[in-house]
Amino acid sequence: MAEWWRRYGQATAVAEWWRRYGPATASGLAAWCAVAAAVVWLEAEDRAVGPLPWVIPEVLSTDRVGPQIAFLAWPGFALGAAGVAATGWLAGSGHARTARLRATAAAFLTSGALLATCAQWLVRENPLKPWLVATEAYRWGLMFIGPSTGLLTAAAVAAALGGGAGRLPYRSRTVLVAAATTGALFAATIEVLRRAQPEHQEPWSNTYWVALITGVPLVAVLTGILVHVTATRSLRPVEAIRRELADITGQSLDRRVPVPPTDDVITRLAETTNDTLDRLEQASARQHQFVADAAHELRSPLAALRAQLETALRHPDSVTDWPEVVAGAAADVVRLQALTDDLLLLASHRATAPVGEPVDLAALAEDLVREHEHLPDATGLLLTCGVPAAPALVHGNPTRLERLLRNLLANACRHAERRVEVTVVDDGSWAVLTVTDDGPGIPPADRSRVFDRFTRLDGSRARTSGGAGLGLPIARDIATHHGGTLTIEDSAHGARLVACFPKGARPSG
Repeated sequence: MAEWWRRYGQATAVAEWWRRYGPATASGLAAWCAVAAAVVWLEAEDRAVGPLPWVIPEVLSTDRVGPQIAFLAWPGFALGAAGVAATGWLAGSGHARTARLRATAAAFLTSGALLATCAQWLVRENPLKPWLVATEAYRWGLMFIGPSTGLLTAAAVAAALGGGAGRLPYRSRTVLVAAATTGALFAATIEVLRRAQPEHQEPWSNTYWVALITGVPLVAVLTGILVHVTATRSLRPVEAIRRELADITGQSLDRRVPVPPTDDVITRLAETTNDTLDRLEQASARQHQFVADAAHELRSPLAALRAQLETALRHPDSVTDWPEVVAGAAADVVRLQALTDDLLLLASHRATAPVGEPVDLAALAEDLVREHEHLPDATGLLLTCGVPAAPALVHGNPTRLERLLRNLLANACRHAERRVEVTVVDDGSWAVLTVTDDGPGIPPADRSRVFDRFTRLDGSRARTSGGAGLGLPIARDIATHHGGTLTIEDSAHGARLVACFPKGARPSG
């Protein structure tokens, strides 16, 4: 069994290797075989003609392999390129159809261009040295032209195939463009130099064809390899960032991705990623703190309610007024319900984007003050409202703006002695809502702390009169969500809370 698994693992490794490198290997070998078959055929036909004649004029005028060279010029090179492309197509089975077509096109174009160039060399060389052209083609083809053609075709197919995906990867695109551009420029340079030389100059003609057939492919391959290595090294920091991000979980938000010292777009990507992780870590810490504070706030009233009810059930004879017990329990339930509603509002406040519409802040203030006058919290208090004659329109969610004003009114009525005043001022670009009470006020040192969740000052910690410490945080969140602010300003007597809203601004989602 172990031997079977070993052989199965080896077969799987070979299959995976062939899937990745098979199309390039097969195409390169097919291109090399096409060149080898052509030059071997020419050499065989040259020998079949017989030995060279002894008379020099006959040697110079005898066309020994002219028909074969004409066939290679057309359609021989096209048939060879088609064979190389077919080999690449068959070897690319298992990859996406787009990738196979891309690799097949690269095999056809690359091998076709090289085979056509080789055929043109033979066409031009045969009239000059008909007695030697087959031998030179045989020697150069097996030593240089065939290997370079196979190598360049394999490299082009490997770059065109990429990872076998439908879209070509960035690194492969860069390699293909760089290699093709460098090879084309080098070939154009050689052609320009050839045209500047006298026609049929023997030394330069040989150099030209050697550079064109062998040098151009090698320059293109070397350029592609250099670009591949450079791109790989350049993308190494991106891969390091990816690996680090893949390992970060909700329990390891304190980890950060490495920042390369290159001061480029990859550095900025790493810095932005770390800034995002910082915000996620802070948000996670706030969420954990919120859950802990919520559990603490719910535990106390629940424990008190349970103790009250269990005491009444275990000692019913000691209870003289059952309605009073039920009323106390109901009051605790109402308080728990209000606390739960606040917690749900805080949890869902940023989860969904509110529907925005024009809201008349002045009319909203008048309606809520008129309603609040009849609530138990406002018993014995004088509530006044001063608003402009024209509507003070802001763009926002009417339900949440109403909740903001209710929280401010409830807070003011809880601490006021005799009077609560609400005013709305429209200064053209801002709508300013002010709620003032004549209570003990908020010390300057505590004016930022009261907007933290579950924060209550010492004077409001009584269970029957104090809130849960969520009213002002919810009000500030609503104001901020609508592009405004909520602050505590100086007042001669009592607390003065000021909410400012930009007119016409839409709430953020």
